[in-house]
Amino acid sequence: MNNRSKLRMSVGLFYPIAIISCYILAIAEWGIRSWLIGEGMDIKPMPFFTYYICSAFFIGMGIFQWFKYRLWVNPVIGIIVGFLCIQGPALIINDYFFTKASYFATFFILGLVVILNWSTLYGQERYEINARRLLKLAAEQIFETIDGFTDRPFSAGQINASKEELLGFSRFMEGKYVTRVFHEDSTIFLAFSLNRSLLTVVNPRDVSHIAIFDTGTMTIFISEADYRQYRKTYNFNQLCHSLGEVVKRFMGYYQEGLEGRIITELKTAR
Repeated sequence: MNNRSKLRMSVGLFYPIAIISCYILAIAEWGIRSWLIGEGMDIKPMPFFTYYICSAFFIGMGIFQWFKYRLWVNPVIGIIVGFLCIQGPALIINDYFFTKASYFATFFILGLVVILNWSTLYGQERYEINARRLLKLAAEQIFETIDGFTDRPFSAGQINASKEELLGFSRFMEGKYVTRVFHEDSTIFLAFSLNRSLLTVVNPRDVSHIAIFDTGTMTIFISEADYRQYRKTYNFNQLCHSLGEVVKRFMGYYQEGLEGRIITELKTAR
């Protein structure tokens, strides 16, 4: 089977790509400035332009992630890192309009914000990674690309488990940051998302979810935003059916005391 991911690239991958690109741009700018200095131009060799581009990238990504995830810590960190980039030249040249003291003060504030919000940052990252893995598993054996998204929950049949097993399974899934659990009357919702932070979700129906009723009936809903993350228009009913089978299989592992197989299978999703 083709090892290429069936999902679009994660937002987080833009960061290493941008950082490597900035390094290359910095080298190029330094070379151009050095050549211009050799030609008699009165400029500094410091690649100021690259620093400003990096600053704009981090600030822009922070704002973008705020609109995507609704986590206030994203734009705050983006703005602080962007401000840190602008101050970068102060570490090398002394006549810059920022100082080394202001740079390290900003760096300290950044570290403080990250430390105080580490649980939020970690939780968001793990939830998104595992949501990607769930959606990859759902599409693993699907190749039909007709009949796209519908906004109706898909009936995925019955899941054979007692109430205690369902509660234990849901706690396990939340404890491993696979899904976030919501309880509503006689229904357990296992929510996941690539486009909203589960840490800010109040109503599980606003995101993709698996709903398990006290009768054992299970329905699957994949949000349109998550569905659009697939590179192709996969058959939506087949996709939901496949995800339902994944959940039933995971429940079987849990009932047999083989919880580790759930994590192993998620990690091997392609």
